[in-house]
Amino acid sequence: MASRTGPLDPYARSTLRRALLPPPGYRLEQALATAYSLDAETLITIPLFAAGLDAKGVATPVGIARVFELGERMTLLIQGDRISIPGRLASSRELLKLVGGAVVPCSVRGGSFHPKLLVAEFTAHDDPSRQLCRVVVTTRNLTTDNSWDSIVVLDEMAGGVAIAGLAEAVGGLARYINDSSHPAVENCKRIAKKLETVKFQPLRGIDGLDVRLFEPGSPNASNVKAMLTGDNLLVISPFVSPGLLDELAGQAGAATAKRWLVTRPVDIPLSAFERYQVFQLTEGAIPSHAFAGEGREPDAPQAQETGVAQGRLVGLHAKIYMSTSKKNGTRIVVTSANATTAGWTRNVEVAVTGLARAKAFSVPALMEPPADPKPAEDDELAFRDLLDPLTLEAIEAGPQDPEWMQEVQLCLAGATCVGTITKGPPRMLQVVAKFPPDRGSWPAEAAVSMRPFGQATDDCPMVVHRSELAASIAVEAGAELVPFVVLTIQTARDRPLEVVLAMKLEGDIDWCREHARASLSRAAKPRLYEELLWHFGVRGGLRKSAAKTPPANSTKAKAGDDAILPILEKVLLRVHGADAKNEIQMIDSLLSGVEDAPEFESLVGMWNLIKASL
Repeated sequence: MASRTGPLDPYARSTLRRALLPPPGYRLEQALATAYSLDAETLITIPLFAAGLDAKGVATPVGIARVFELGERMTLLIQGDRISIPGRLASSRELLKLVGGAVVPCSVRGGSFHPKLLVAEFTAHDDPSRQLCRVVVTTRNLTTDNSWDSIVVLDEMAGGVAIAGLAEAVGGLARYINDSSHPAVENCKRIAKKLETVKFQPLRGIDGLDVRLFEPGSPNASNVKAMLTGDNLLVISPFVSPGLLDELAGQAGAATAKRWLVTRPVDIPLSAFERYQVFQLTEGAIPSHAFAGEGREPDAPQAQETGVAQGRLVGLHAKIYMSTSKKNGTRIVVTSANATTAGWTRNVEVAVTGLARAKAFSVPALMEPPADPKPAEDDELAFRDLLDPLTLEAIEAGPQDPEWMQEVQLCLAGATCVGTITKGPPRMLQVVAKFPPDRGSWPAEAAVSMRPFGQATDDCPMVVHRSELAASIAVEAGAELVPFVVLTIQTARDRPLEVVLAMKLEGDIDWCREHARASLSRAAKPRLYEELLWHFGVRGGLRKSAAKTPPANSTKAKAGDDAILPILEKVLLRVHGADAKNEIQMIDSLLSGVEDAPEFESLVGMWNLIKASL
């Protein structure tokens, strides 16, 4: 659906990079994204994707400049206890400092903050008053997980269609931000107001698009669920529960109705096999050579974007519900909600629905083998070709966390965490994490300790005061603190639980984003010249020597071919062009941190002269 191809086309692949990439002639202005979980690798690379780079760009001067520039334009609403920052990234403290402020902890009482939604605002290079908006409803968390997910991409278009419920859904997210005074609250409201008048390009073959936020006490989930009636039913969900599956099966028409369930072989109830034909994704469903067809090539940097090896996705994480009626067509629901009672009653989720009348979208057309199968030599795959039948004998029981872990995570998901720094001596960091009393009580048997992320210190025990955890720890003068703290919770009988919390830093902060950018730029300065050449399009590219660039008076030069203009002329054209402000910021970013390096003295001096003449 992201590529507006046929329904559930195995080749219609999209990536987070593609969703964030601005249209030609535009740049990213702001992005608001939600997810249940986030990992550090994705957090760091999101600004790179929005700049059109891949994950390798994080080690280049241009990449560092883009992370610095775009990191503050991101707002990421994440379930408070689902942030993952592996210890091996301790050496990337500077990068985390550039983007850590984008993380905004969220939670919902009695459930999970589980929506996956992205709203990206783009501004034209030549006219800041021209703006475009993109909305992405997906099932993908902001992680490097390589599961199959589902995605719907909606791009703004003059004369397009209005999306009912979209503005209300985005505005409703503000209710679940743990810190009600956080600027993200007003940002959600601002974007919601803007979306009230935005119209979007229709999805081919699908009418009546509608976006709804599922939340406790709202009728939205029930209303969407009630739409799933008809003669045939398809449920795609990695997690299922008997109550929800039985309810959907009961809506699927007469006794002759056919029902299909695509899921994982974990914790599937017996009743599912009685009422559905049950399938799982076949292992290694699409080999890399299957993308050789014209127009079906995945993005080149896909391996860095998704962690996928050899063009393959592994496991199921998509959530799609489709019901077909001979009279009314096929109702399609793409949502973050699993086929569980919690997903449709207790969690905060998002869903986009639409109605398709073409036969190609019908559940039987997707799931039943064709009456006239294609010749054996034709290796074109349909969705049904990705599936293997599941039997009761193949079902496994999923792991269950002990009750104390569940209680701890309920508390920490709703926590607001503040770190206050005092210079001393000794330099101290006081960490206070407060959680709402209505989210539960801290289990008495669970001892908790903390350490600032990336600090080579022993964990410091935290004191539990009703709904507050507190501790103070000495940190080295000048140590690079980042806005994350690692909590370790353990009991005498179970394995320890480690939770990373986003932490607001206050007090005598003597290290900041600007210091991080300068430090990273110094480390990357050996590539500065070729990065500048690449940025200004000098022939020879990023990985070729500037000496190979033909001179301006070369007999091979063609009139009007600015690829061979001297770099100074290119700089002047850029800084006097339509996007002058951003070009100046980019060069400033590239040169930050190298002002005192003798080998760059003349370069920095020339740039300062150019700026003085503007």
